Amino acid sequence: MKVRRRPNVIPLSLAAFFNDTGSDMLFAFYPLFLVMILGVTDMKVLGFIESLALLAGLLLRPLAGRIADLRGRIGFIWGGYICLALSRVGQGLARSWWHLVPPKMLYEIGRGVRNPPREALLAESVPQEERGLAFGILKSMDTAGAILGPLLGLGIFALLRGYLPLESVYRAIFFFAALPTLVSIWLTSTRLREIGPVEAEGRGGGEISLVSNAFRSRALFLFTAISCLFSLWAVTENFMLVSGARVLGVKAGQIEAVVLLYWFINVTFAPTALVAGRLSDRLGRKPFIALGFLVLGALTALFAWARTFWQVGLLFAAHGVYQGLLSPSQTALVADLAPPAHRAQALGTYSMWVGLFAIPAPFIFGWLWDSWGRPFAFLVSGAFVAVSAILMLFLVRPEKSAQSS
Repeated sequence: MKVRRRPNVIPLSLAAFFNDTGSDMLFAFYPLFLVMILGVTDMKVLGFIESLALLAGLLLRPLAGRIADLRGRIGFIWGGYICLALSRVGQGLARSWWHLVPPKMLYEIGRGVRNPPREALLAESVPQEERGLAFGILKSMDTAGAILGPLLGLGIFALLRGYLPLESVYRAIFFFAALPTLVSIWLTSTRLREIGPVEAEGRGGGEISLVSNAFRSRALFLFTAISCLFSLWAVTENFMLVSGARVLGVKAGQIEAVVLLYWFINVTFAPTALVAGRLSDRLGRKPFIALGFLVLGALTALFAWARTFWQVGLLFAAHGVYQGLLSPSQTALVADLAPPAHRAQALGTYSMWVGLFAIPAPFIFGWLWDSWGRPFAFLVSGAFVAVSAILMLFLVRPEKSAQSS
């Protein structure tokens, strides 16, 4: 495939792979670390801290994107990876729940400054007709790290458990989880080159305007609004894991069962992202985004009746299909519709609004669950997600873009 020979595609994708390998090494251990090692009992406080950190990272994205449009993308990308590595070390050193505040903030800030410049640089490194595949490669490599990471985490836990106290083992996993991101820092600081508006089109006048110039496209504005509605009602992986664990009677110490459920998502996400991303270059982004919405709506509604391991497992696999259909096409569409000189800003603004609407989503879903039961919560969520798909099909009409890089 020609896209693999394009500048920046492979370094960015490998960096995503190594970073997500480290991130997901912690997947099975983070909740137990909070409860068993740090003694967290009031989960509302922890939820507030995580929401505050997420808010800070989201609000930073449009600004980071705009400055990256003006000054260049690469420094923001490897700087974001440095923040992510330091965050894991800081969490591993925490002795109390409030020690988690700085590293959690640093983690979301790192993601906030990395993501919009990274996506803009990738979009500008390939022609528009190869953008879907490029984002498919990025997302599938990211997901490959999510498949490998939990295995490495479990392996390190089993290896160290016989030699160190339990608390030291948990902390060591956080330190080990920072190591793959060092490779990401090296790749993005030495193997990338600037392409696109910063190089070819100038710096867009030098002004920093956070909304108007990036969202001149009516289609982009409508797509953002519909994505916000979708984000408000889309069931999260965490609620799926909690529900799946309850249906299957998974005990608190059965880490392997939780990892297996998470695996069902990732083993279908990676190949679907590659195929859907490539097909979106030929058939358009909108059909795959709407289909992703519909798949999530259907599996969310079906989760209300899931009772057996294979029913739950198939729904988790379908969740990976939904993510693979949606993720590369979603990012590629925003990149297609954004003005080239404001591409990172538009990507950052889009992800900020979608992320802001995702913050209250778990509280709404949890309230529906507690008030009317699990089946009702899944049915309502599935219905609103299906409405988002219908709106996407009938309202968003992407303009014929002349913004090929």
